[in-house]
Amino acid sequence: MQGLMYRLAELDADSAGLVRVIDYFDTLVRHGADTASLLRASAQLADCVVGIEIVEHGRSKKNLRRCDPRGRWSPEPQRTPSTIRDIAVDDEVLGTVWIERPGTNLPLDEMLVDRMALTASIILRPRRLLTATEHTYNLLFPMDELAVLTSCASLGLDPATPVRVITSAALPMNPNTTAHLTISKDWSPGKAAGVEADGEFLNLVTASFTATTELSEGALSLSIRAGISLTAAVSEVNTIISTARFARAQASETTPIVNADDLGALNLLAPGSHIDHSRIPDLVLAKEIGDTKQGFELLETLRTYLRSGTLRATADAMHLHHSSVAHRLTKLSQHVGFHVDTIENRARATAMMLVLDGG
Repeated sequence: MQGLMYRLAELDADSAGLVRVIDYFDTLVRHGADTASLLRASAQLADCVVGIEIVEHGRSKKNLRRCDPRGRWSPEPQRTPSTIRDIAVDDEVLGTVWIERPGTNLPLDEMLVDRMALTASIILRPRRLLTATEHTYNLLFPMDELAVLTSCASLGLDPATPVRVITSAALPMNPNTTAHLTISKDWSPGKAAGVEADGEFLNLVTASFTATTELSEGALSLSIRAGISLTAAVSEVNTIISTARFARAQASETTPIVNADDLGALNLLAPGSHIDHSRIPDLVLAKEIGDTKQGFELLETLRTYLRSGTLRATADAMHLHHSSVAHRLTKLSQHVGFHVDTIENRARATAMMLVLDGG
């Protein structure tokens, strides 16, 4: 079949045929082919005998193999190569590849042997094991799902493990200050390591991590700002980096480290990936209580309070005593985990209600 495809490619050697050959060999690389697989696949595509000769490193001995389109090794007769290319890795020639085309060369022979040589160089290139930092980077900025799963395995992490991201950066007036935060290994999941990218430093931490006093003081002394993300599974950690950056943007001299949990529904303002509402504790808890009659009353009281501005104005609007309004707001605060009636949390409470009202 591949031989037929290759012969048909003669009809369009300048476009579709070239793309077909390139994609053919790229697929071999993606599937981790070895030199034997490369030869068999190349012989099928070329519909003639192909060969490879590899010079073993540090030795004069050469390893020569030939294959025909039917997968037979060392077929006879052995013809003079019709097209041949060197296999080069880092400017060092490791051998050659060729085809033994009987008769006239076909239009795509040059391209086919070029791709054979390139694929062989990729296969023969010594493979370096990625470091813990590189695997952590692949989790934070993944190319595809395979890269995520590979990095999880290498770092000893279950893909479902809940984690957070801490991102830190130096203040603009202190560009030479290091933004690295020292995180205890007790808080680092598996073998995850710190990653530096585009002027910020990112750390993976366990979901139970909280900004300790020691960490806050360190951030102040280093003139940096940091943000802690919402929680997500390791396999999806890249989707909540934006919440760590958004939290860092809210940091100040008095609060150098901000936790995204403390921003509640305001995290939905974070630029970047869409944030699932189920990741925001405020919204989850508010929706739970809103399904009950008492919870509905508590949320309605907060809604009126945010519009009215004061306890007394709320009490007048709802025909309640102001102490009853205060009691309801306190009860709601206990349930959602933050004081819904304080000035500093007004934006957070408003965002929560806007999301709930919007469905």
